[in-house]
Amino acid sequence: MTSPQPIRFGLIGVDSSHARQFTRLFGDGRSGRVLGGVVTAAWKAPTSADFPPSRDRNDENASALSDAGVPLLDSPEAVAEASDALLLVSSDVRTRREQFARIAPSGKPVYVDTRFAADAQDASEMLQLAADSGCLVLSGSPKRFTPEFLALPAAEIESIELRGPLVVQPGHPGLSWYGVHLVDLAVALFGPGRALVEPRGTGVRLVWPDGRSATLSGPAEWDPWTRGRARTASGEVGFTIESDEDMLTGLLDSVVRSCRSGEPNIDPAEIVAISRIVAAGSETLATRLPLALPKRAPDADER
Repeated sequence: MTSPQPIRFGLIGVDSSHARQFTRLFGDGRSGRVLGGVVTAAWKAPTSADFPPSRDRNDENASALSDAGVPLLDSPEAVAEASDALLLVSSDVRTRREQFARIAPSGKPVYVDTRFAADAQDASEMLQLAADSGCLVLSGSPKRFTPEFLALPAAEIESIELRGPLVVQPGHPGLSWYGVHLVDLAVALFGPGRALVEPRGTGVRLVWPDGRSATLSGPAEWDPWTRGRARTASGEVGFTIESDEDMLTGLLDSVVRSCRSGEPNIDPAEIVAISRIVAAGSETLATRLPLALPKRAPDADER
C-alpha cells in the first residue's frame, strides 16, 4: 500500500522554540522522528516589543528556518494558501486571536500552540470563528500527549499534585505563561466542569464539584521537569516528564492523526475551560482569595 503524501504544514509565527523544533521533528515528512508531516512555509509575524521571548528570538529563528529550506512568505494568508494545515506558534498569546482570524477562513486545520488564547472570551470567539469557517481546531500542551502522562489511570484518580515551573513573562502573569501546562494536565484528567480555584502555598488548588482536586505548584524559575503524584483508592502513582524536544513527538503525532481523521485532538470545551482556569488561577495568585468559576455557557463550551 502506498503511504499518503506528507501533510504540508505552515508556521504562523516563528518566535517560539517550537517553530524550529517542529520543523526538525517532521524532517522531510517521511524520515523524521514524527512521520506524516513536513513544514513547507512560514510567516515571520511582527515582534512584540514588550515581550522578550518574541523580540529576542524572532530574527534568529527566521534565519534558521530559511537556512533549513523553509520559505518565509509575506502574510499568514499566503502561508495558508501554500499549506494543507497550519501551526500557530507565535509565542505572545495576546496576538493569537488576530492571527487566528486571518487563517481560519482558509478552512484548513489549525493547531494553536499551548497558550490557546489570552482569555476565555478570545478562546470562545476563536472557536466560533472556526465553526463558521469549517476549520478544525487542534490544541493542547505537549505534556498531555506524553506516554508518562497517558499511562495514568485517569478514571481512578481522586486527587493529584502537579509540580512544574511557574515562570512568568511580561503580559503573561500568574499561570498564563508556563503554568498553563499544569492547568492543561488537570483538565485532561478531570474534564472541563466548573471548578473552585483557591490559593495553596505559592500555587493554587482546583476543586471540581465531585470533590476531585488538583494542586498546582512549582518554582518561579525555569526547571525542565514536570512531576505528578496522583492518589487513587488503591494507592499512589506518579510520573515525571522532561521538557525536551522528544517530549513534543506525541503532540505532533496527535496533530497528524487529527488532520487525517478530521477529529479534534482535544475537546473544544477543554480549550475554554483551560483558558478560564488560567485566568482565575492568575487572579487567585495575585489576590490570595478563592474564586469560583462561573457556570459554563453552553454555546461556548458545549459546541
